[in-house]
Amino acid sequence: MERQFPMTASKSPEVTIRLRCVEFPGRTFEGSRDVEVGVQKDEEVIDLVPGDAKEAQFMFLLRVEKNPKTGKPNFLGPFAHGTPTNRFLYLSWSAEQGAQRIRFRRAKILLNHIEWLSIEKALKSGNPIDATLRMTDKNGGPICASVKPDRIKWDIKA
Repeated sequence: MERQFPMTASKSPEVTIRLRCVEFPGRTFEGSRDVEVGVQKDEEVIDLVPGDAKEAQFMFLLRVEKNPKTGKPNFLGPFAHGTPTNRFLYLSWSAEQGAQRIRFRRAKILLNHIEWLSIEKALKSGNPIDATLRMTDKNGGPICASVKPDRIKWDIKA
C-alpha cells in the first residue's frame, strides 16, 4: 500500500521520504482491538493501515531549506514536527477500547541525522530518501517513542 502526500507549490526545494513499514505487531494490543497506524498531518491522523498489514509505504513530500547556522536540512510542511534543529515525522497508533477509538502510542521518525549533502543527492537524482521501519518493538508491541537505529534502516541513493 503506497501513500502520496502532495504539498503546495513553494520556492523551497522538495524532497521525498519513502517510509516502507514492515513487521507489523497485529490487530490487538493490551486489551485493545482493531489496532491501526497512520501518519500524523499537523494534529490529524490520516491514511490508517491495519496493525496486521504485511507491509505499507508512506510517501512524504517535504519542503526543505538549509539551516544557515548549522548547515543541516530544515524540513517543512504539515508532516514535519519538532523544532528546526530536531525535525521528525509521527506515526500514530489507535485502537478500539470499549465503544471508543483512542490513540495510544506514537513513533517519532527522526530526521536530524540527514545531512544537506544527502538532500542535494536526492534532489539531483530525483530519487527519494528511503527508510525501512520495523513496526514491532522489542517486546512485540507497536513501535513507539523515538525510533532506535536498530528498528530503521535509511538508504539515500546518489
